[in-house]
Amino acid sequence: PPRSTLFPYTTLFRSLDEHFRSNPQIIGFSNRYIYLQRLELKKDPSWGKRLPVGSGVHMISVAGTTRRGSNGRSWVNVPEAEKVLELVQRLKQGDSRSLSLGVVTPFAAQKEMLRERLDELRLASEVLVDTAYGFQGDERDVIIFSPVVAKGITGSASRWVESPPNLINVAITRAREALFVVGDIDYCLQQEGILRKLALYCRDIQLLRETSDAELELFSWMVVKGWEPKVHPRVGDIEVDFILESDSGDRIAIEVDGRQHEEATERDRARDAYLQGQGYAVRRIPAREVRETPFEVIHQLEKSLKCRENERGR
Repeated sequence: PPRSTLFPYTTLFRSLDEHFRSNPQIIGFSNRYIYLQRLELKKDPSWGKRLPVGSGVHMISVAGTTRRGSNGRSWVNVPEAEKVLELVQRLKQGDSRSLSLGVVTPFAAQKEMLRERLDELRLASEVLVDTAYGFQGDERDVIIFSPVVAKGITGSASRWVESPPNLINVAITRAREALFVVGDIDYCLQQEGILRKLALYCRDIQLLRETSDAELELFSWMVVKGWEPKVHPRVGDIEVDFILESDSGDRIAIEVDGRQHEEATERDRARDAYLQGQGYAVRRIPAREVRETPFEVIHQLEKSLKCRENERGR
């Protein structure tokens, strides 16, 4: 179909001010880079805790290689496809098998190869596989996104994946509860457009997923607010959990403290003094509060941002 069949941004901005469908981590990316924070995210991030598969965004990196599809048309990435098939089988054999599942890819040849392999595995009737154009207007509990872009692809083909940006937006927002981006993340990071931004976003979330459940949950709630926290940035030789910056340039360093910090108060005071000396307000949040009272945590952070802006105004 022609690109004009993808609905224009202006229509999106008018009709989708409130978003209830997707987990905040998923729609949070599109809200940041496609809708320019115009959406109000209405889905509670904590709902996904009841899912057998972890809710939100997941990243699976595979060093792929691309080649032309049959008859020299379109593109396939066999190592990436194999990893997608492994994930499909794992999801369909585990406790998550009752969740609806789809695979989205930009390239028709990758779509056709995946469909053939799923048919061999007798899973074709349980998994919808299509391009972003074919998936438009549809949705699934879990979506696997196979970008294909990797070593061997032409520059024009990789740029086509990123232009228009709405192609990737349609692909990832078909997911209601969980999105798995399976691809050559290192290669995607070398791109210049929306695919690079998606790889960076996935990398940040995967870091939180592997580091701290409380940090991941707080990130999700900050995304709901339309904030854009920096994840594990460095200030000098110190790595902090998050940094929030206000429109006026004020900066808050956020540390989510688990039990290990109860006996490290002297070290924490030294870290806080250094950060304050670098112009950061420091907010320490017990992990327990993130889990038990996330609304209050976000409220206090919002007050801190406003207070810093008011101080600057005076």
